[in-house]
Amino acid sequence: MTTVCRGLMAVTLLLGVASSVSADSRKVVWYLDGSQVTLEANVTGGYHELVLPASMKPGSLRVKPLDGGKIDRVEVVPVKPGKAVEKELARIAGQKDDLSDRLRALEVKEEIFKATAKSQGSKAPRRTRTNPEPLTAIRQGTDFAISRLEDVYRLRRRIGQELKELDTREARLREQGNMAGKTARVWMRGKRGHIQASYLRSGEGWQPLYDIRLAAATATVTLNARLPYVTRGESIAVVPQRLADATNTQGRPVAGNLSQVSVYQLPLVTERLDAGLQPAVRVTLRNDSGTALPAGDSSAFLNDEYLGQSLFPGAKPGESCELSYGSQ
Repeated sequence: MTTVCRGLMAVTLLLGVASSVSADSRKVVWYLDGSQVTLEANVTGGYHELVLPASMKPGSLRVKPLDGGKIDRVEVVPVKPGKAVEKELARIAGQKDDLSDRLRALEVKEEIFKATAKSQGSKAPRRTRTNPEPLTAIRQGTDFAISRLEDVYRLRRRIGQELKELDTREARLREQGNMAGKTARVWMRGKRGHIQASYLRSGEGWQPLYDIRLAAATATVTLNARLPYVTRGESIAVVPQRLADATNTQGRPVAGNLSQVSVYQLPLVTERLDAGLQPAVRVTLRNDSGTALPAGDSSAFLNDEYLGQSLFPGAKPGESCELSYGSQ
């Protein structure tokens, strides 16, 4: 399969929805450790398929009818690979089996040469008419067995590297083909209908980034959101919670991979400037925002001068946290 064909296949499968789903109907609410995807689809002929990603949390799929329709049943089945992908996976499996057979044969050779080297080393030198130099013969036999052992080890290392490369190719192929994903089959009463589906994805969430501008007694704290990726045309929002703790499914709307979420004016409880060639600052902020601030990276500025970065540890309402910028 050519690279272009594989790329087109990956794009088609990773869309996560059937062709009848409008991009404008897709909404993603990002959490700190995952996301909730909601989409709508028009059903024609009483049947529709939704391609679900491998990252979908088991048991999180929900499908409901809109516009008064009725759903007869929903089945979730593994994604069936295309013929080209299936053929390539079979070829890789065959190569791995061949390499595994070679490894087993090398293990037998290794035991034989180990035993030979041990036998040669344990021989008592005995001079005979046909073996006038027994030490030389023993040494030659031992050296031969050891050299063959070295060949075995080199081959085992090479085969191990080839197996790792095949594992990488297989994993990449399965990922591109969404092989670990599922397909949701939806049957509805009537020829036409409209459905809404939602599910949770785990593994990737949004990253909080703080911009902190220090002043006399307060700090302007801007919370930004960095997203792993954004699909064109989808509606996106962020919630500063983990999936297990989440109660808010609306979130704060954002646009793009890096967007401003909110701005707070927080009091500076303490502020200390450390003198030096490159001054550093230590501050204590109190979270008077009335909302929990999640942990994330932060950058600080004093009089518009960049002071460096620090980990913002997160703070519940009313809590204080200490930050240090520019320390050597």
